[in-house]
Amino acid sequence: MKHFAFFFALLGSLTTIIAQPTKASEQPTAVYTIQLGAFDDNVKQADFEAIRSYAYVYKRNGLVFVGAFPTEESAEPILAKLKVKGYDDAFIASRSLKKAKTVHVIQLASKAAGETVNWKTYARIGDLYSMPNASQLRIVHGYYSDINDARVKLKEIQNMGFVDAFIKSVKDIQLTPISEFDTGDKKLIVTSDEVEVGTKGVPKSYSNIPLVSLKRKSTIKLQEALKEVGTYGGVIDGQFGKGTSTAFDKAMKFNRRLKSYDELSQKYSGFEGWEDVRLLLTMSREMSIKDDLQPLTPDLLTNLPDDELTAKEAKAALDWHSNLWKSLEKWSALSQYNDQVYTAYKIAYYRALVHLEDYYASKEIRGENGTAKAVSVLKTLIGDDMQGFN
Repeated sequence: MKHFAFFFALLGSLTTIIAQPTKASEQPTAVYTIQLGAFDDNVKQADFEAIRSYAYVYKRNGLVFVGAFPTEESAEPILAKLKVKGYDDAFIASRSLKKAKTVHVIQLASKAAGETVNWKTYARIGDLYSMPNASQLRIVHGYYSDINDARVKLKEIQNMGFVDAFIKSVKDIQLTPISEFDTGDKKLIVTSDEVEVGTKGVPKSYSNIPLVSLKRKSTIKLQEALKEVGTYGGVIDGQFGKGTSTAFDKAMKFNRRLKSYDELSQKYSGFEGWEDVRLLLTMSREMSIKDDLQPLTPDLLTNLPDDELTAKEAKAALDWHSNLWKSLEKWSALSQYNDQVYTAYKIAYYRALVHLEDYYASKEIRGENGTAKAVSVLKTLIGDDMQGFN
């Protein structure tokens, strides 16, 4: 009996140790990966066949990486193997989790690092991301800020035959969009708006910015405005894809207000790649009640600030945005003309905002932080012009 008493006492003490919650200070503050380096734009995952079994190989912001690890020490054995294979310049890099946003994804499958993936199986779902760890690849769909949106999509995905799919909360910095690098075929990269990620189907103004497939309020507002002018007939899903792009192009062609402002905007040069912002600046200038405004220049757009805003700065930017649209909505109710200009301005504003959000997403500034940063740029550009509405 003494032996049993000792056993249960030991078991109880172990249970107590295991049950203790992880202290906040012990939570991981970074994720580690191995950077192989920059390679030719046409390089594919298949070109790294000799090392694919070590950890998942992926491309992010033009660079090739291997795996994701919880600690620097856990990455070192893989780094040693890579150097044996001739990747002498490979090194361990870290990505901070401190400012990363928690988002919700739907995990579709888990594969061994070197396992061949049949991407056709998952392509119809769209919005695919890789989420590697030391020895595995997790294929996920997403991502969603609101878990309720993820739950709705989960049911749809399970009805498509992915019965084991489930929702997972992760940090956005851990996700990398699946690209042609992974699949070897860009036709398999489909967003929920059925547009290939890349230059095809992407507005010219986006040609120098990676298209990041996100569900955003700014895109919802843009789609709603395009629906008001009759050029968008799709679902209001917050995804900027081919359908939304085409609707915007049609609005520019057929909406009298937008067309006239666009023609007027042509007199301003230097906005290559940022024509949507030039349109917004032109409309803001024409709506301004001030007489001593400075000339329109593209200087800020050629050197956009990449530092994240403080909480106070972000709040100030978002408050400005909210107050501006409350004032514009009241102004639109004064006459039919005002209402027409208001709708056209909404299209121009949110088109520019989506563009800037994509730019900052490519700089790893996403979610509300990315929106606030993009809005802060718009405030700098049009705040003086729109003072009479704020």
